[in-house]
Amino acid sequence: MAVISRRQAEREERALTPPSKTMDAGEHAQRLVQTVRKVIEFRLGSTKTLEATQMITRTFTNEPRSRLFDKLDPGRIYFIKVKTSNKKWPWIFVKIYEPPLVTNVFKVKFRDMKKMDQEYALISW
Repeated sequence: MAVISRRQAEREERALTPPSKTMDAGEHAQRLVQTVRKVIEFRLGSTKTLEATQMITRTFTNEPRSRLFDKLDPGRIYFIKVKTSNKKWPWIFVKIYEPPLVTNVFKVKFRDMKKMDQEYALISW
């Protein structure tokens, strides 16, 4: 579980674009949620289904560029609203980091989660 220091969080905040508008979650958002499913289940308790419904993105503006990686999309933070089958927490917001290049070294990382007992509008935090 990725926990970042206050200093790192402040640096990260300065390097991110403003939040996008809320949009419908697609296949990519669903794959991101499935990638961090084990962490979600650990924090939430058992759940059979996790359905990404909406998302907000923030893009890093300070990504290093090189000749090898100049065509890559920059890294992003995703805020994803997820409908669960958990009776106590039917809705969650998940914060996920996706690096510009996903490899064995640079992985998609779970950053945070907020549990809700009812549906709320998606926010970034």
